[in-house]
Amino acid sequence: MLQRRTVSRRAVLAGGAGAVAVGAVAVAVGVPLSRRTLPLELAAVRALVGSRFRTDADGTTHVLTLAAVTGPAGAAPTADAFALTFRAASTQDLPGAIRTLSHDDGDLVLFVGPVGPDGTDLEAVVDRTV
Repeated sequence: MLQRRTVSRRAVLAGGAGAVAVGAVAVAVGVPLSRRTLPLELAAVRALVGSRFRTDADGTTHVLTLAAVTGPAGAAPTADAFALTFRAASTQDLPGAIRTLSHDDGDLVLFVGPVGPDGTDLEAVVDRTV
């Protein structure tokens, strides 16, 4: 036989206060709260050209600027295939890897790798045509 329990309003309010307290402690001690993920869609990333992103590698924070959104192999970008070019002071400490790129509006999580001869560009390719 199932037994029904009645939950009082006082118990619900006390539980809510406890959750708020836990959240406040998490913020106070620097526990990161979940961040918004930016949509990896052509229109959304095009609007971010010129914006700065931050990423960490080996304990160092690197600042990257989204320099361009282009199509693959010189073609025009489409909703299903485009490339993001990021510019950094140097890519020496940024080998190709899956990285979280943090922006004030949210995060992009993607594989970026160094490209070009000058050592300042990183590229991420989005190809949904396969």
